[in-house]
Amino acid sequence: MIKFLQNPTKTRRFFLGAILAVVIVSMVAYLGQAFTSDSAAVTGTYATVAGEPVSAQEVQQRAQQLARQQFQGRQVPDFLMPYLQKRAADQLVLQAALVAEANRMGLKVNDQELRDELRTGGLGQQLFPKGNYIGDDAYRDFVANTYNLDVPHFEKLVKQSLLMRKLESVVEGSVTVPDAEVQKEFQRQKVKVKFDYAVISTEDLAKQVQVNDTELKAYYDKNKSRYENSIPEERKARYVLVDVSKIPVQLTDKDYTDYYNSHQDEFKQPETADVRHILVKTEDEAKDIKKQLDAGAKFEDLAKKYSQDPGSKDNGGLYKDVTRGKMVPEFDKATFTLPIGKVSDPVKTDFGYHIIRVDARRDARVKPLAEVKPQIEETLKAQKGAQQAQSLANAVMTEARTTSLDKAAAKNNLNIVTTDWFNQSASLPEIGANPQFMQAVFTGKPKSPAEMVPVAQGYAIVEVTDDKPAATPTFEQARKQVEEQFRAERAASMLQKKTEELADKARSMKDLKKAAKEEGAKVMTSELVDPSGQVPDLGPMSGPATVVFDMQPGQISGPLSVQNKGVVIALLDKQAPTAADYDKQKEQVREQLLDQKRGQVMNLFAEKLQERMQKDGQIKVNKQEAQRLFGQANAAG
Repeated sequence: MIKFLQNPTKTRRFFLGAILAVVIVSMVAYLGQAFTSDSAAVTGTYATVAGEPVSAQEVQQRAQQLARQQFQGRQVPDFLMPYLQKRAADQLVLQAALVAEANRMGLKVNDQELRDELRTGGLGQQLFPKGNYIGDDAYRDFVANTYNLDVPHFEKLVKQSLLMRKLESVVEGSVTVPDAEVQKEFQRQKVKVKFDYAVISTEDLAKQVQVNDTELKAYYDKNKSRYENSIPEERKARYVLVDVSKIPVQLTDKDYTDYYNSHQDEFKQPETADVRHILVKTEDEAKDIKKQLDAGAKFEDLAKKYSQDPGSKDNGGLYKDVTRGKMVPEFDKATFTLPIGKVSDPVKTDFGYHIIRVDARRDARVKPLAEVKPQIEETLKAQKGAQQAQSLANAVMTEARTTSLDKAAAKNNLNIVTTDWFNQSASLPEIGANPQFMQAVFTGKPKSPAEMVPVAQGYAIVEVTDDKPAATPTFEQARKQVEEQFRAERAASMLQKKTEELADKARSMKDLKKAAKEEGAKVMTSELVDPSGQVPDLGPMSGPATVVFDMQPGQISGPLSVQNKGVVIALLDKQAPTAADYDKQKEQVREQLLDQKRGQVMNLFAEKLQERMQKDGQIKVNKQEAQRLFGQANAAG
């Protein structure tokens, strides 16, 4: 366990480049998740990088992480997994190559840098809430529960990610952007334009398409596979709902006592204190505040006036219910040794100098049953209600299977819901939209014995009474859909020609509005907009409409395709940014360009590093494992 977490220090801040953002940023989170993966155990070595193995199991685990990120819990199609595994393997090999290169260059991460990262990095809020260390035990539990790792392994991974940041700093350290490049980019970003634009939409063209039944029937026959089984399967069902919230629950004194005695840890209350402090930078400032307090000044007023702790100053410097061991050692010692109401001399910590006063202290204790009884009651009612609901649901299902659902419902004073036809996206009475219920209903056979299904409200006992399989609609049934699709396809094929005609006519007439009127297109006028803006019907100006920034006032564009619209633009005004604007914002633009170049340099470095290590035989891939993991994806990749 790292004891120095109780002594936080100043920190450096690091910024990750493009390649590290992909490969390294989530390394700690990934490796933590890897140990909890449910994948089958695989022991083969996929590759060695500078003598260090990359296992096939690591590849599969990283691929599962990528799947979770991209599909957000949805089922990943089987055919995609080899491609995800190929991508995961590439990431892991690159990661190992970068680590090896950092070690070769003599880059190291010391314990002090690890301390700084844990305190002020991405986990700072969890490990040091309001700047106070959570304590060794809580730290160990956090690492185990969050990442399923022990502390030494966790800290090794954090050091490894810091090592990658150092490598990034070395590789990107020489990147610069000259003033001329900054000015050019500033002009590109900040120029503003105002323009007329004529829009032809496929929706408008679709209204002009002439249709007849002969054409529509031919279109339906040609595209019949598109409509196959488009009428979804439907079913009818009968069910009763056992609602947990309606189950009467009776609790006895023994219930409360048994729960209380078996859950003592829940009711332990550590030693706590209510403490006020005033934080300043120097000892002289602290001594001056102490003198004012000794002379009768109110602690709360001076805290609001002088304290540099934003977490407490507006509350008169007060922190309530501070637990022993949660503050930095010097502050903690004063909090739990000062006499109640006594104002301390200046106390130095890494944050500065504190004047401290303890308002109250409470000894460690176990809360009595009477105090926690309302809390226990809520838990017990939920537990007993769930148990009784499950027991009742089982009894209803057994009775329904033995006799009938009607008798089971009557015997237990439950109502039967009888549905009309419904499909899997329906919302049903008392149950709502419930995928688990629909899964049970649409996989069971009609007139099968009643089945018990967990739902949000409790349990449903359901029997399927009828089934209507998915069907392909006749032409008459699908006519409306067929006509919409026929019109849309014809309109899409007309769009390019119509937009070209509009652009040619507008240029010939040198008047977009007049040409648009003759072609039946609507014309709108934009506000002054820069390349980062958006315009109605055009969307982001970074899209096809970006051509307007290369035009001059009076010019008319060629035909543009924007989503399902054809567009022609006539530039009205163009305003370049001023020199004063440039002076204010040039450093911001320079930093943007630096970030881009740093990412490019890091990508190039990683690419060349891999090429060199492969040529030198430092990266060796086990072809048998690659074939097993990727199959056809390996060849395609």
